[in-house]
Amino acid sequence: MGIIRILKPGLFIYECLRILFLVVYTLIQGGEQAGIPKMVFAVPGALFPLMALFLWLDISRYRVYLPLFTAGKCIGILSLLVWLIMTRRFAAIFTSPGIAAAELTLLSGDLFALAAVIFIIKNDNTKLTETQALEEN
Repeated sequence: MGIIRILKPGLFIYECLRILFLVVYTLIQGGEQAGIPKMVFAVPGALFPLMALFLWLDISRYRVYLPLFTAGKCIGILSLLVWLIMTRRFAAIFTSPGIAAAELTLLSGDLFALAAVIFIIKNDNTKLTETQALEEN
């Protein structure tokens, strides 16, 4: 129970920092032609801080967002991995360490967020079965 109290605000803070980073990066790169497609891909990420906020405030009320959050994180991780492989960024780690470090930080942060959500789901399911067992008795 105690770790869930730390994970929920941590998840919200991470998601806010992630979207802030994506927006700043997009605005910095906005002068070129590729700025608009980057913005199109970054804007849907604003839903993740909202879902994390709702989960932090009242997990029992917003339980239905957990599978959506998990699916979104899986799609985000998969798309980032495909992007890294297609652009051969794994090979370019030594040539542009700043960009590669930022992308790998986002990837590891998304993996952390996915693990946190799965842990919250498991904890929530345990609570739900305990509550149902108490109601039956």
